[in-house]
Amino acid sequence: MHMQRGDGRVMLAAAAALVLGLGAAACSGSGYEAAGDAGADGVSCTVVQAPMRDGINLATEVYLPAGDGPFPVILQRTPYNRRSPDAGSDCDAANGRYFAERGFATLNQDSRGRYRSEGEFDAMRQEARDGYDAVEWAAVQPWSNGRVGMMGGSYVGLTQWQAAIGAPPHLVAIAPHYSSSDYLQGWTYQGGAFDLWFAQSWTAQTLAPDTLQRRLEAAGMPQDQVLQEVEAFVAEGREKLLDDWLWQLPLKEFDGFRRDGNIAAYCDEWLARPGYDDYWAAMDVETKYPRIRVPAFITGGWYDIFQEGTIRNFMGMRAAGGSDAARNGTQLVMRALCHACPADTAAGDIDFGPDNAFDNNAAWARWFDYWLKGIDNGVADDPPVRLFVMVPPSEGTEGGGFWLEADEFPLPDAEETRLYLASGGNANTAAGDGVLSADGPRGRADEYVYDPADPVPTVGGNMCCRNDMLASGAFDQREVEQRGDVLVYTSAPLEEDLTVIGPVRVNLWASSSAPDTDFTAKLVDVHHDGYAHNVSEGIIRARYRNSEHRQSWLTPGAAREFTIDLGFTATVFQRGHRIRLEISSSNFPHFDRNLNTAAPFGESAEMQTASQRVLHDAEHPSQLVLQVAPNVRAP
Repeated sequence: MHMQRGDGRVMLAAAAALVLGLGAAACSGSGYEAAGDAGADGVSCTVVQAPMRDGINLATEVYLPAGDGPFPVILQRTPYNRRSPDAGSDCDAANGRYFAERGFATLNQDSRGRYRSEGEFDAMRQEARDGYDAVEWAAVQPWSNGRVGMMGGSYVGLTQWQAAIGAPPHLVAIAPHYSSSDYLQGWTYQGGAFDLWFAQSWTAQTLAPDTLQRRLEAAGMPQDQVLQEVEAFVAEGREKLLDDWLWQLPLKEFDGFRRDGNIAAYCDEWLARPGYDDYWAAMDVETKYPRIRVPAFITGGWYDIFQEGTIRNFMGMRAAGGSDAARNGTQLVMRALCHACPADTAAGDIDFGPDNAFDNNAAWARWFDYWLKGIDNGVADDPPVRLFVMVPPSEGTEGGGFWLEADEFPLPDAEETRLYLASGGNANTAAGDGVLSADGPRGRADEYVYDPADPVPTVGGNMCCRNDMLASGAFDQREVEQRGDVLVYTSAPLEEDLTVIGPVRVNLWASSSAPDTDFTAKLVDVHHDGYAHNVSEGIIRARYRNSEHRQSWLTPGAAREFTIDLGFTATVFQRGHRIRLEISSSNFPHFDRNLNTAAPFGESAEMQTASQRVLHDAEHPSQLVLQVAPNVRAP
């Protein structure tokens, strides 16, 4: 059995969890069989061990309502230590008491190999089997009535999807908050490019410290020295991540996680598997919707790293869920939210106002009142889709938005609208002659040189997870648009509001002097005063342009069409604003730099510049494709 830890490690890890803000808060502590007295609310809590099929025990906080029971169960399975630094016991989770006060036995379980639980942590791959076992264990406890739901966000959403794929008999409903559908494209990679910031920041500041501490304790190091070593590791990551670690090449030789052995072996797996294979297929939710027999209450954010997967999970469940309840009961709520942003109604630099607020706990309680208790509270009559449509600030007005209800997503009456790239061959920078127009493509090709030693810097966007180090969300892009390696295409001022709701993509005709390179695209809203905030973004790695299963090299100088997926949005481009599209070849450190060679991914430090050409003539109609909702107007 893994030995008890001291409070020092709890304080350290809690800081990372508070920054993440992933889903409902949970607590963690140092005891294994700690029992708490009932509080003034009558809620009691005990930390017990839930046995898995292989004999590994997972520490589980059990919050029970006042009364005799049995009770319906809400289970949250997490790799994060959610206990606040000033918590006084093993059972201080606010959400545990919140749901227990409402008549649910509420469980917070540490994932395998995390904090008080036994075993070795193997990110993502362990959660399907353990999730199934945890649900079935909870269903047969004396305080349980056998009806189990699951809730939580990000990785805690992943633990729900993985459990639901196995169809445990006693699982009734789930409530995943901003979590993905495909852990290759949309979690670890996007468009074939490695999500470098997510992988390194999430691992260095959130996952690896606990693993390091477990290793040092198992080796017999004194506790005070263990805490010093772990604190030094976290501090080193904060100091070096942006200016050192993210720049190191080759990627596969990065040694920042080799402390007392490899404390993040899963990162090596991710780097070794840039293409879709059996490793990713085993966890892929998108291929397994027919196995999922329970309805899902899916919530997410337009500026979240997992935005696209959140919505694809909704569409997949409605189309192919494994039961009537799964297909017809699944619901989607999307609002202006980024991953772990510090302000609830703001997404980066823009606060979208009080109407953007959403109480997840209250919504989850209502959802589970219906599905676990059978209370006819109107959940069955709720619209399947609820979207917060963003209305950014305009001419001195504050940012805001409004809620839209629909029966499906994307909206069935949306009109596909194409804006074509055009220029006189000088679209470089926002001061260039690049134009977006519905009149069709025209003009000479635009050229720029992409140098991986001087990549275009990341400014906001759909990222995770350390907003205190590299912020996500909507920010002014004007400084980026001054670079010569950024092509900028801008529409004329809009004569009336244009509401865009649905997927965004760019069909880009381009050539490169390199056998492999990247092309990036960013949709931007240009305000009256020139402020230009990012709406959505995407990237495509040329070697994976045709298939995520196999590589395909470029013929230098040959024009090819690239499809760049920019995810989804729901926003109003207001009258007088302009629609802008940025095209470049890097977005660093959000994504790793393409070194413009045909070397195996992650195994080389050799880089070369690439001469890029973007074509927009009749034979090569590069275009931005938007879904316009003609019948939706801002109040």
